[in-house]
Amino acid sequence: MSRSKALKSLGDWIGAGGHSFDGSLLNSASEAGTIQSLNLEQLVAGRYQPRQRMDEAYLAELAQSIRQFGIIEPLVARPLAEGGYEILAGHMRWQAARQAGLTQVPVVVREADDRAAAAIALVENLLRRDLNPIEEARALRRLREEFGLTQEQLAETLGISQSAISRALGLLNLDPAVQTHIEEGRLEAGHGKALLGLSGAAQIRLAEQAIRDGWSVRELERRRALLAETQPVALPTVRDPDLARLEERLRERLAAPVRLRYDAGRGRGRIEIGFSSLEECDGLLERLGLREADG
Repeated sequence: MSRSKALKSLGDWIGAGGHSFDGSLLNSASEAGTIQSLNLEQLVAGRYQPRQRMDEAYLAELAQSIRQFGIIEPLVARPLAEGGYEILAGHMRWQAARQAGLTQVPVVVREADDRAAAAIALVENLLRRDLNPIEEARALRRLREEFGLTQEQLAETLGISQSAISRALGLLNLDPAVQTHIEEGRLEAGHGKALLGLSGAAQIRLAEQAIRDGWSVRELERRRALLAETQPVALPTVRDPDLARLEERLRERLAAPVRLRYDAGRGRGRIEIGFSSLEECDGLLERLGLREADG
């Protein structure tokens, strides 16, 4: 499975649905500042840079282009209180310029708060070069959690639908091993979507079979359906609208992944709240009133 086919952008794998990133955040960034020529050493990587894996082949291509034509579009950065500038947009151009032997690059310097910096970094990466779907989902989650945004506010900030964001964030409910397969290009986001709702062991087993035998998303969906025939409990049922609304309210209130599961036949259910670190767990306990805040 080729990397170019595997690394779908957010809009691609959810079917686009007419939602697009129009670059308004980047345009406002350029319009609000002035272009300066800065030394590479004056620039530092952005705290909200969502890219976690460097595409070395693309970086080499970009460096070669810069050697031939220079940097056609300036970077965007914000000044730091301690000196220097934090890159908001253009992280790959910065790295490629260093590889190409440049000592200075054109930069649009502008003021930006943390929320704007995070949004610009995410949108810039989605526009310039596809992030892998897991990087996209983690960046969306970080925007939502660090700035206390509802999914409606997040959708408005980025110019995409709430359903698109929900489906992207859903990938983070996959088993970590499956997330790694998607992140490294062995599986597409669509494969991950087909595995949601299965146990972690079942996800891993089917994911590894899909990689080994080169299954398409449709083939994996077919295999998933066959599995559901023998394990009907694992099939996701049609969500009750009231249950879905309550789940969303809890998700927004806690700023964390929440899943409500209810078996009407047995008259019982459970609430699942996800977290990725002990620090996040502490924050959840504080929001639930189960732990006193420090200080």
